[in-house]
Amino acid sequence: MPIRIGLKTQYDRMLYHLNRLTTDLSDLQAQAASGIKFDKPSDAPVDLVSTLKYRKAIEEIDRYQKSIQEAESYLQALDKSYEALENIVIRAKELALQGANDTLNSQDRVAISEEIWNLLEEAISIANSKQNGRYIFAGNKPIGYENGPFEMEKTPLPNGDILIKISYLGGKEDLYQGYSFNQKVLVGKNGEEALQKSGIFETLVNLYRTLRNNNEADTVKETKDIDNALENLNKTLLYLTKEHADIGAKLNHMELKKNLYEDLKMSIQENLSKTQDVDLLKVASEIKSKETAYQAALAASAKVMQMSLVNFLS
Repeated sequence: MPIRIGLKTQYDRMLYHLNRLTTDLSDLQAQAASGIKFDKPSDAPVDLVSTLKYRKAIEEIDRYQKSIQEAESYLQALDKSYEALENIVIRAKELALQGANDTLNSQDRVAISEEIWNLLEEAISIANSKQNGRYIFAGNKPIGYENGPFEMEKTPLPNGDILIKISYLGGKEDLYQGYSFNQKVLVGKNGEEALQKSGIFETLVNLYRTLRNNNEADTVKETKDIDNALENLNKTLLYLTKEHADIGAKLNHMELKKNLYEDLKMSIQENLSKTQDVDLLKVASEIKSKETAYQAALAASAKVMQMSLVNFLS
């Protein structure tokens, strides 16, 4: 026995199919506009989980890359500072050798001592260098100073002389920068270890005092004092060179780590593209197919809409 299908049923089916085609077409157009496969979790739950995992990994890498960039800027500032300090010591050695010359008079030695004093002030200025608002030789206390972590003190003595001392006021601990999970790099030793122990300030002060006093009454002692200064300057230069080399090694490590993160990020981005990005050519083809189906459904619906008892009675 044939089954009768009423007009209401046909209308309901017609509207259902039109609505479904409209929804499918809207979803495809949204994918084409955004370039992403899914707009809600139910669209592609497996791909969504993978996408979220990849996005989180990229966010972590971005955070680590930013930390590496900050560490590099700090280390580069230290690298330049150590180079400048080494040049100061080398120049001080040249001046000490000049000062040891017996042909120099008191005026010549005073002139040399003035240049030594300038080198001392320059060394203190470098020791108080900043990077991004932080003192690079202040250890774990890179901020909070009026003039810097290294301060020159001048104390008058009863004999009319002046005691010159450079004090370190910075942090006692080292400064570290995290750059990966459970990994960190030493970006700044405390100033005591980084500079004060090199003897640079004390040696320059003593050399300045020796040349300034121009001890003509005891030239043997003066020569011995200059020789001691030269020996100490050699030790200072060796100390600074070792610290400088350590900074260079850290910079190389940061560069290596940065390149590794770049490669890893690129690999993750490729995987992310596979899980979330749509095939635009395929989507465009499906849109065209849905549009054709929609037009056909509209045409069929128009004929169904004309079917009524009134049409057959007229």
